[in-house]
Amino acid sequence: MDRLTHEFHSFLVAMHMKPELVNDKISHFMHHLISLLTDDESEMLTKYYGILGSDQQGLKDIAREKHLSEEAALEIINNSLRRIAITPEWQSLRNMTLSRAYSHKTAYRHECDEHNRKDN
Repeated sequence: MDRLTHEFHSFLVAMHMKPELVNDKISHFMHHLISLLTDDESEMLTKYYGILGSDQQGLKDIAREKHLSEEAALEIINNSLRRIAITPEWQSLRNMTLSRAYSHKTAYRHECDEHNRKDN
């Protein structure tokens, strides 16, 4: 998996694990990104990662639903990841999420600094 695809994969995993970190604007952009795929591809991707209102499903279940081998289903999912990861739309969203993560980190660091000053 190349760097861009891996970053998108990591974002989707984080989106599933901590959905509270995904605000409405990011969720809206994600719906647009997913709409770049075919219906089957978007359904497989959202179910595989358990995002955008889909319950997470295992590769075996997804493959069975689509009458595919697990290898073929995984190939479709990986190709879908790559197709989205290289779009300018994802790069914009990526930059937005990185700046948001940076602002949260900066705010957290500021809170820690304030807490340390009070202790001293």
